[in-house]
Amino acid sequence: MDFGVNPKYGDLIERAKRYAKDMLAPRAQEYDREEKFPRENFADLHREGFTALTLPEHLGGRDLYSDPASYATVLYELSNGCTNTAMLFHMQSSIIHVLSLLGTEEQAVRYARAVHDGKIFASHASENTSSLHGKMVMDTHARRAGDQYIVNGRKYFCSMAGEADYYVLWCQMEDEEDLSKSLYLFVAPADAPGFRIDREWNSFAMQGTASHSMIYEDVEVPENDIVGEGGDPIRPDVLPKFGFGYSAVYLGAGGGAYDWVVDYAKNRRLQPDNVPIATYPPISRAIGEMKIALDGALLMVQRAGWLMGTRGAAAAYGAINEAKYAAAETAAMITEKAIKIAGGPGLMRDFPLQRFHRDARAGLIMPPNTEKCLELAGKTLAEGKAGALMT
Repeated sequence: MDFGVNPKYGDLIERAKRYAKDMLAPRAQEYDREEKFPRENFADLHREGFTALTLPEHLGGRDLYSDPASYATVLYELSNGCTNTAMLFHMQSSIIHVLSLLGTEEQAVRYARAVHDGKIFASHASENTSSLHGKMVMDTHARRAGDQYIVNGRKYFCSMAGEADYYVLWCQMEDEEDLSKSLYLFVAPADAPGFRIDREWNSFAMQGTASHSMIYEDVEVPENDIVGEGGDPIRPDVLPKFGFGYSAVYLGAGGGAYDWVVDYAKNRRLQPDNVPIATYPPISRAIGEMKIALDGALLMVQRAGWLMGTRGAAAAYGAINEAKYAAAETAAMITEKAIKIAGGPGLMRDFPLQRFHRDARAGLIMPPNTEKCLELAGKTLAEGKAGALMT
């Protein structure tokens, strides 16, 4: 395995580090405190060409999704500045890739043009009564009406609800029960009649994602805005990559907390010692433990990305779940220890540790949650599908 930076994308990783520090971090507290969608960040990322990175090169992108390890590293660096922005960036970047992958050439060109114009795409799949990681059942249905389709249903945790320009709806054709044949992606502009937002997003974490519920009441979608074939959204090379990106985003919250508290400990001095508290043995040990855990989780994320890039998402399925587990648990541990090291300042809303800690806790339950990750990783091993990954 080669964990070196792909020279093709090295500039993006360095730029992501710079943007996280200079653009994202200064606004992160405001977005969190006001539960505000990070629109200014998206505008800046669009201006810098980042929102088009996962488009194919012939459509003016950098095809970043083709190198999952580099893509994850970009997400990780952005999340160091603002976890909310990194998560939303991941969701848009992923669905843009999927639309380009599954759509016709005409659709890919049309949606790419919208991306280059600064339009934001949101993907809505979650439903209250089903899970993408169990036996999937879809209550949102579409029926044909002439040369268009009529969509009705309700989605939960719809990130960017009321903020995106286009919604990509995961819908089942009502005349077919088998999701492997009936699940399609429907693309509709946000101002289309029939969308209703239930503003119930009142989370203690990831507050800037605007993940309200959405109700669809006779939303009309033209035939030329149905993307792909039946069952395409749950293909092995499509769905697992969403979960893989979550690993990098939530680990970024841990990395941001680690960087902040190490800098704090190096500069914080107490009397009468008048030496940096980072030199106190208990704090040195805690920092060492955090660093080792962070490096280990980063390696697991990079390993999963390498496997996806070289052998495909299906072959990397076990590693993807292992990485998601390690990233989420590590981020939660690091942010908790960072608050203990900082003491009182760690609890203050003027400092980022409490925000990183809350956002990292969300990673424990973001699908698949850490318990499900363990189950899936163990099942993969038991079925003998992971044994050849390292050979």
